[in-house]
Amino acid sequence: MSGARGPLALAALALLALARPAAAQAQSDAGAPEAEIPEGEPLTEAPLAATEVAALSPRQCLRALVRAGVAFERVRWGTSGMATPVVVTSPIAGVTVRASRGTAPRETMDCLLAVALVRYGRFLRARGVREVRHLSLHRRGAADDVARHPVMARHPGGLAIDAAVYVLDDGTEYNVTRDFHGRLGAPVCGPSARVSPLPGARFLRRLFCDAARAGLFHVSLSPNFNDEHSNHFHLEVARSVSWLFVR
Repeated sequence: MSGARGPLALAALALLALARPAAAQAQSDAGAPEAEIPEGEPLTEAPLAATEVAALSPRQCLRALVRAGVAFERVRWGTSGMATPVVVTSPIAGVTVRASRGTAPRETMDCLLAVALVRYGRFLRARGVREVRHLSLHRRGAADDVARHPVMARHPGGLAIDAAVYVLDDGTEYNVTRDFHGRLGAPVCGPSARVSPLPGARFLRRLFCDAARAGLFHVSLSPNFNDEHSNHFHLEVARSVSWLFVR
C-alpha cells in the first residue's frame, strides 16, 4: 500500500466508502453480481477477527504462533518499525507465504501479521490454496519517521502484505495482475459489484470478498482501489481500530 495514511485518515475513508452511492455500472465485464458484502451494511458490524489479533500482547502473540505450529525466529535488532519482529521460516497453517522472487519461506514481519496469516492460511487451505506469493511485506521506513515513531503501521511496521499470486493444490496459479479483471473505482464486493465470468476472476473475487466478510484484515485493497494496487491485494492489520476498510 503506497502513501502514508494514518488510522484516522483510513477511518474517514472507510466512512466515505460506506456512504458513497454505487458508481455508474457501465462496465464491459459480464457475470452475475457478487453478494458478499452488501453496500450500505456497516462493515464495523462484521466479525473483527483482525481486531482480536491486534489486541494480543507480544507474549500472547508469540505463544499463538507456537501453538499454531509456525516455525519462526525472534529478531531483536536491525528491524526498525516493528513492535515484535519475527522471521517466519515455515508454511503458515499449511500455506507457503514467500516473495515472488523467493524460493523458500523466510519472511520478516510483525508477529501480529503472522498470527493474522495463520487465520488467513486456514481460510485459504479450505479453498484449496497452498501458496501465496507476495510483492512486498516489511519495508523499512524512513529513518526520521522511525526516530519519531519507533512502532509503525502498514508495511514499515511489518503489518501488511501485498499478495500477488495464489497457487492451488493442483498447480493452478491465479495472478492478480492477469486474472482479477476488475474496474478502477468500481465496487469490489456487494450486490452492485460486477465480476468477469472467467474462472480466475471469479475465484479471486470470491477469495477477496469472503476474507473481507470474515474480517481477517482491517484493510483490504484490490485493483479496483487505485492504479498502485493493480497487481496485488493489500491486506493489513491495524492497531487500536474497530473498523474495516474494503475497496
